[in-house]
Amino acid sequence: MIGKRLRTARKAAKMTQTELATRAGIDELTVSRISHYETGTHSPNFQQACRFAAVLGVPECYFYCRDDVLAAHLLAIHKRHKKFRLSPAEITELEKAQVQLQFIQETIDGLLNRRIDIEISEELPSSLMP
Repeated sequence: MIGKRLRTARKAAKMTQTELATRAGIDELTVSRISHYETGTHSPNFQQACRFAAVLGVPECYFYCRDDVLAAHLLAIHKRHKKFRLSPAEITELEKAQVQLQFIQETIDGLLNRRIDIEISEELPSSLMP
């Protein structure tokens, strides 16, 4: 199963075996391993399969699923929900942006309160001014 699915996912991603190997961290001397994986001569270990999945944008379980229909459903679900997943770096950036937005909101609130205070004090008769 792994070989067939690896080839299918690689072709769907429009990658050559060399590109996949490079992106997945396989050194140039052993690029032929991709061919061996795809033909079923050898099988990648789970860690390598996870790297392939990350590079190809498929879930790891896609490679190990025995049923083709289920594998197709897994891909569809993965693609549908992929847009909602964030990397740890993206989450960190969003958290930083949230802190900055809170600071900006507090600054705006403070400026609006000052403006209201100024408007009120300008409307007061001079006899009531502090």
